[in-house]
Amino acid sequence: KLPKRIPYHIAMEMLFTGRWIEVDEAARWGMVNHVYPGASLMDEARKLAKHLADGPPLVFSAIKEIVREAEDMTFRDAMNRITKRQFETVDRLYSSEDNREGYTAFAEGRDPVWTGR
Repeated sequence: KLPKRIPYHIAMEMLFTGRWIEVDEAARWGMVNHVYPGASLMDEARKLAKHLADGPPLVFSAIKEIVREAEDMTFRDAMNRITKRQFETVDRLYSSEDNREGYTAFAEGRDPVWTGR
């Protein structure tokens, strides 16, 4: 099982010494999600960038806020705050045109068009 976080002593060693690590070590510590051959790296990066650029910006904002704010909460507490709209970005998302667009696009069997409003 991989550690949830890089152990403090390893992180400090890397920061103080500037030690570089190999890809397999970075993967072992969960510091990388994917490893691609150099020839396909830019294509893969562009695919991910396009996927994110085409995604729902208000959802991404809500995800970032929840991850930051809920780190020390229990799952139940975080879910209660989400369902009660106690995160600013979640409240904005639930009241947004994008929220309605998501439901409408699903019902109509089409891809949604996100506006960030």
